[in-house]
Amino acid sequence: MQINDDKKIRLMYRIEPGCLGPKGAEHVEDFCRFANKHIKSPFYGQFVFLPRYDKAIDERQYSVNSRNLSLVQAHAYLKHFDIDIEEFEEQLDELLTKAIDLYFKR
Repeated sequence: MQINDDKKIRLMYRIEPGCLGPKGAEHVEDFCRFANKHIKSPFYGQFVFLPRYDKAIDERQYSVNSRNLSLVQAHAYLKHFDIDIEEFEEQLDELLTKAIDLYFKR
């Protein structure tokens, strides 16, 4: 199935430096570049990984065509593809955990 980029759901995932250990602040920007290169987005979406320096900003932000979505709207979008948002986010968290392990082993 093909979906135009402007119709794909975009997940901006902000990575906290602490997720990368006690020296995470030294690695977070490089890790985000690594994750953007190595974690494949699904056909219906786009992942973007950025450092999260400000805890006042949400960890995850969904959007379509540069328009931010509420969690309810993101849930409805993913449901269209028979995807449960909680499972989707859990799977992504597992991918990030694996990516962190790969990043530190390179």
